Amino acid sequence: MKHCIFLLILAFSSCTQGPGPITPQTAVERQMIGLLEKFDRWDEDGDGKLRASELKEAQKRSGHHPARIIEFYDTDGDQAISLREAQAGFRRVEEAERKAKR
Repeated sequence: MKHCIFLLILAFSSCTQGPGPITPQTAVERQMIGLLEKFDRWDEDGDGKLRASELKEAQKRSGHHPARIIEFYDTDGDQAISLREAQAGFRRVEEAERKAKR
């Protein structure tokens, strides 16, 4: 009986939809998603971190200097952005919107 309940729960959960794709509503959200999407491509040395020298394309697309991008995302103070920091930064989109207006 316990196995039947487990299988029923498993079957039900596999049929439910997840949150779906994130649809950016603003230019800042598009830029932040772009950073996440292109993270590995921009990580030229493959060390898992984006440094200022690797953010030239991000600067062209966003108009923000690499130092300003790093300042926003870098939470451990190593002057680089890890993928985890980039993901956490996206959760701070409201703060990014305010800073982009300055």
